[in-house]
Amino acid sequence: MTLPSTLATAQRSLGDPDISYPLWPALTRGCPRTSTDSLSYPVDVDCAYERVDTALFDPGYAAWHGIPRGTGIERWAPLLPPLDAPGLGEGDTPLIELAPGVYVKDEARNPTWSHKDRLNRCTTSAAVRAGAPGVVVASSGNHGAAAAYAARAGLRCVVFTSTDTPPAVDAFLHAYGAVVLPVPIDHRWPLVREVVEHCGLHPVSNLTATHTGHA
Repeated sequence: MTLPSTLATAQRSLGDPDISYPLWPALTRGCPRTSTDSLSYPVDVDCAYERVDTALFDPGYAAWHGIPRGTGIERWAPLLPPLDAPGLGEGDTPLIELAPGVYVKDEARNPTWSHKDRLNRCTTSAAVRAGAPGVVVASSGNHGAAAAYAARAGLRCVVFTSTDTPPAVDAFLHAYGAVVLPVPIDHRWPLVREVVEHCGLHPVSNLTATHTGHA
């Protein structure tokens, strides 16, 4: 399989698109120049879009690069940060027609049944690139599936869940080898920040004052 190279070049502030930062390290606390104590502006990954091969959007692109169906999000590697963590076959989920002209995206076909599997592949890749010993996440379930990607990459994973997490979710998090810590909801994000600062784990959920994603 020939993996297309990433065209990611920088991190760009969503608070002010004229502000950009180097691609690494990942600014998991948001844009330091535009964020305030009460509002955090995340950064987005900027790419050299002028270099994107328009064939990327053709149906035969994956086959041309030898990327078999079910491999993962490698097809979109040019528009993603470096995929340093191995995948689990995330993405490529089908559209199901429920009625004429009405479709739903069946994200249950993802490897952990979570719609955040694509995100978790990217955030775990960031942890690998940073040389972190593991990842930490605050999650009610879907994002906690990052534990599967951490396990695949040989990293530890700590998941702060709520005290009313369903038993099925708790079971699959433990099955992936995560350290699962049920805590009051308001305590989850402060504890994530503590683990990042004192243990060196990489956050795969937000560290910002307002809720943002991190990829």
